Amino acid sequence: MKSIPILFFTLCIALLHGPVVRGQLGDSSRSASLAVQADQLDSRGNVVTARGNVRLQKGAQSLRADVITYNAVTEQAHARGNVVFVNDGQVWEGEELRYNFITQTGDFPDLTITYDPFMIKADKAERVSPIQSRMEGVTLTTCDDLENPEFMIKASALDVYEETLFALRHPVFYLRGIPFFYLPRLVLDQERQATNIDFLPGYSNRDGLFALIGYNRYPEPGYRTKTHLHLRTERGVAAGHDFFWYDPETNQTTTSLRGYYAHDQAPYRNDNEEERLRARGVEIDENRYRVNFFHRTDFTPTDTLRVKAALLSDPRIIQDFFEDEFRLEPIPENRATYSAIGEGWTANVEVGKQINVDDFGGVNRMPEAVFTIPRRQLFDELDLLYESETRGGYLERSFSKFERNEQGREEYSSARFHTRQMVFYPTRQFRWLHVVPRAGFAYTHYSETRDEETRITSESVVDEDTGVINTLFQTNTVQTAGSAEGRFLPEIGVEASFKAFSIWHNEPTRMGRGLRHVAEPFANYTIVPEADLTPDRTLQFDAIDSLGEQHNVRFGVRNKFQTKRMLPGGRHRIHDLANISISTVYDLRDDAERNLGNVLLDTELRLVDWLWVRFDTEFNPDESEIETFNTELRVEHPENKSSLAINQRYRTDRNHTVQLSYDLNPRGRIGLEGYSRFELEDEGLEDQSVLLRYETDCVGYGLGVRWIAGDRNANGADGEDEYRVWVQFWLTAFPRAIVDLGGR
Repeated sequence: MKSIPILFFTLCIALLHGPVVRGQLGDSSRSASLAVQADQLDSRGNVVTARGNVRLQKGAQSLRADVITYNAVTEQAHARGNVVFVNDGQVWEGEELRYNFITQTGDFPDLTITYDPFMIKADKAERVSPIQSRMEGVTLTTCDDLENPEFMIKASALDVYEETLFALRHPVFYLRGIPFFYLPRLVLDQERQATNIDFLPGYSNRDGLFALIGYNRYPEPGYRTKTHLHLRTERGVAAGHDFFWYDPETNQTTTSLRGYYAHDQAPYRNDNEEERLRARGVEIDENRYRVNFFHRTDFTPTDTLRVKAALLSDPRIIQDFFEDEFRLEPIPENRATYSAIGEGWTANVEVGKQINVDDFGGVNRMPEAVFTIPRRQLFDELDLLYESETRGGYLERSFSKFERNEQGREEYSSARFHTRQMVFYPTRQFRWLHVVPRAGFAYTHYSETRDEETRITSESVVDEDTGVINTLFQTNTVQTAGSAEGRFLPEIGVEASFKAFSIWHNEPTRMGRGLRHVAEPFANYTIVPEADLTPDRTLQFDAIDSLGEQHNVRFGVRNKFQTKRMLPGGRHRIHDLANISISTVYDLRDDAERNLGNVLLDTELRLVDWLWVRFDTEFNPDESEIETFNTELRVEHPENKSSLAINQRYRTDRNHTVQLSYDLNPRGRIGLEGYSRFELEDEGLEDQSVLLRYETDCVGYGLGVRWIAGDRNANGADGEDEYRVWVQFWLTAFPRAIVDLGGR
């Protein structure tokens, strides 16, 4: 092959200087030099014809073909035979190309082009401007096999803008040659997150055949939408639309508005459930909806506004259609909070009101402001520490419609001001004993309190035989509204602790080098005298209203078992293999119902990097029984990231549950993930879900099964158990599907 730098080309191109056009691909400067490689060159005036293994290079643009005819003045090229055109990393392939290097326009009668991760085949293509290409008869895929792709989109036309924005007209989606979805228009933007179209079909014995369809798109930076269409043969049609706004540069502002409507033809599982829920005041209509709003603005790194609201048609809609959300927040919150953090202080103002008042009760804060000073040193010359919390607002306690009508609960409200001021004086005695005396007070003022009034009623009855009049007296104690009153609770106390350690050995093991035990015994003495305003006379909103007399000592010991783990560079770090804490409280009051409180044990184990264990328990010494016992265990493979998690919860006389979740081989072609929930007392298996995954080079497939036990009550199950079967697929080049059964 001959390598021929052509002086004539170089002189002509050197005379055609021009600026780089913003938005063009590659190096469009006309001052760029041109290099030509070919087996044979023929020149006639300004037109040069190159034949045989031709390669024409100009900046970031490269053109290869069997034959290329090129005009050095107009920079118009005509390539024929095995044409490959590369422009700033983008590859076009075909049999013929007409292209102008100055205007960066041209056309392919038939081509194959690669825009990672897309491969595109078109019957006809035209470069209409430096930033726009237009194609007709388009096939688009993310698969390597363009001739027989596993997944593809066929469209009548495609416009590509700046090599990143793809606008398809009348796209039809195919999976293994079978069409399954159509849109009038689809826009894909490689510079933003992927546009997802998800289709999840399945069957449930409650829903019947169902198809969950989701469409997630990004119309412009800082704005995206998500559209839901859910079809269920046994329950009807549901649809929703979500809007998300955010600051794409700083992420200082985020807003979302989500709406969902379902025409539910079977809002109750069966007659038993309907009877039970109606007895509790839960009325569910066929027209069901939920509207969610969220907003966050970070005015500065230390000033934040958060707003959260939810409007529901009934109290069961989240549980029925949004199971993941229900697990995290069974009762939706409605509040707005402004928070600020200063140097040595924090403050926030909250307005919160339950707008679904007939369905849920709660505490409304209308509003409440909180100012906190965390523990800090008062004076440089004196080791006094100061801690403060002050809050004030107007509080309301609301109850659901059922609680008001059937249980006779009456709503109440009060303005409340509360402050707690404490001073600490840390000292060290004998160079090893830490002693921290403290003194302070808590004061709470209520605009309304609660009083008890004794009412005596009498009823006279005449004995018909003797004529004697008998009078019956009945004494009733009723609660009445009290006047404004304050509660003053002085507090003094002292906390003492020390640390002792021993080195068990300094030999290397699989867990690290050496083993050290650190023990920290502690005792905390507190005395708070009884106030005139006792908790039984205060309106109850939160834990502040239950404050009262205290005289106790909390004591225990904290243990650490530590080793040394090596770091790069020969350095090391201290690693906690085990943290074990045991404590209890002893009530020193003479009239205390119990003197010795429950014994608390909290343990965390991290013996190896791939295993984490934590468990805590609460033991009642008076009853000699365990009241609570909770365990968390997580195992994760360090390489393939397979994981197994077990969560166990035990409450005496209430429940004993075990939750198992696993994700096996998440990075491999075949994987398995699942979730199981067991009730060990009497109900057995409550919930089980399994998803089998299989991924090819471009498509992932999933087959899922879920079984849910029917609701239990005192009379047994409400009806048959529920089960679901579904299939799903996703493109491996993009994130997993946005549609799932828990977040419908």
